[in-house]
Amino acid sequence: MVALARRFEEDRDPLSLLLTAPARLREAPRKLMQWPPLPDSRAATQEFLSRWRPDLLVWMRGPVQLSVLSETAKAGLPARVVRWPRPEAIAVAGGGWRPGARRAAYRQFERLLAADGTAAARLRRIGVEPGRIEITGRLDATGPLPECHERDREDIAHAIGSRPVWLVAGAVEAEIDAIAAAQRQASKRAHRLLMIAAPATESTAQPLAAALRAQGFNVAERLDGVEPDEATEIYVADGPGEIGLWYRLAPMTMLGGTLSGQPCRDPMEPAALGSAVLHGTEAATHGAAFARLAAAGACRAVRGPADLGQAVETLLAPDRAAMLAKSAWEVATEGAEATNRTVELVRAALDRNA
Repeated sequence: MVALARRFEEDRDPLSLLLTAPARLREAPRKLMQWPPLPDSRAATQEFLSRWRPDLLVWMRGPVQLSVLSETAKAGLPARVVRWPRPEAIAVAGGGWRPGARRAAYRQFERLLAADGTAAARLRRIGVEPGRIEITGRLDATGPLPECHERDREDIAHAIGSRPVWLVAGAVEAEIDAIAAAQRQASKRAHRLLMIAAPATESTAQPLAAALRAQGFNVAERLDGVEPDEATEIYVADGPGEIGLWYRLAPMTMLGGTLSGQPCRDPMEPAALGSAVLHGTEAATHGAAFARLAAAGACRAVRGPADLGQAVETLLAPDRAAMLAKSAWEVATEGAEATNRTVELVRAALDRNA
């Protein structure tokens, strides 16, 4: 929902989205956030609609509330869109115990967008006409991608030249020994290998650089205003603020925190920007995203320093890194078509009722 709100904002659509949910969501551009009407309370729904006076109802997920559908129909909201991300989500609040309750509820929706064939089949079994069902895939839940200044990218790319590069995004002090060992091992195959370490926080940039120097590496720091030269083995960024720059420069990215169980960055960021994704076994922070990538063979899990070093060695072969990065990019952007269709239906419905 947040990604959809952001899409309308990016397209400069003159509309406001009112999102209702039983829990607070991350802030999104120009959105309003409200608690939903009380379940099965017609009076609460009437009061809600009278206050906000919406033009269109888009039901994203969760059991359908019959009172909400009934009152929105009475209020004259003629166009509705509903999305079902998974088959088990197709339900009516309260269980829909009356015969035909689900069929009657879904009859009020103009379009029903199913994530896959299984969800579509479930909708057909409860009596939804096939002509109102579309299989659109998942909505794109990826947040806004980190940006970078093109001039900075060109300058650093020129300084790096043809050297092989890998990135540790969100590097943490607890994993210094692991990434140092991996750099040392992979450098045996590629003597000019450059590691870019982007610290998880600005405050850890200098301690991280100092610890890596203590390991015997030639380290350059962006905080000093220098660029990596031919002798630089590790280049320490000045924090997470320029992470979009480093994703665009490195063909492979190791997500810091995933070896030690600390918070890590969203793996869909490097995936969407064409960088192959490596991660440790402690990746619960973005478990669903990692699972999607793993199911598509679009990332590589490593168990420790030796395994990480071997993975970096393997992906130094451009064709192997490119294959992994392509798969990751396809997963990260697979929701674009579904998002486009949802936006198209919302705009069409609003235009018809303008």
